[in-house]
Amino acid sequence: MTAETESSAPPRARAPGEAGEPDHRMSFAGQAASVGALRDWVARCLRRGPYEHPPAVVEDLLVCASELATNAVRHSASGLPGGTFAARLWQDSRRVRLEVADMGPRPGRPTLPRIDDSTMDDGAAENGRGLGFVAALCEGECGTTTPPDPRGHTVWCRLATASASQQDGSEGEGHGRRGAPG
Repeated sequence: MTAETESSAPPRARAPGEAGEPDHRMSFAGQAASVGALRDWVARCLRRGPYEHPPAVVEDLLVCASELATNAVRHSASGLPGGTFAARLWQDSRRVRLEVADMGPRPGRPTLPRIDDSTMDDGAAENGRGLGFVAALCEGECGTTTPPDPRGHTVWCRLATASASQQDGSEGEGHGRRGAPG
């Protein structure tokens, strides 16, 4: 369950929509216990980062992190013995982006991550709803690598952290840099 590697970069200004180098990255063992380890890592990164994101955004991102990591472990080669998955996190005052990269399809089970909310209304469905939840929480700001790389898939989600009125340059309470006058 232990995380294998971690790195953090100092925050820097980015143009809206620019991904650039992630602020944080970490690799995890491809085990079910690593789902919780990823959640803890994301929460730590957000707490020690320079931005104070609304609690609801943090909670939504933690749910998304669980879904993306669970898919990597359950549906890809990352969940096989010796498998790993990697996470990358970007944040600024307007958005938080999380990516989870797996090791590609399991042998004999070539599947691609797909965001399909058609199973969301099926109360009896036990599988296939996770990425639909992610899409709903992110208001559609999510996706996968296209075309998928046979060496691995990357699934990402991005959550807005400020209201539309704050995205015009003014920052409200609790949405700016830590320690900045509010």
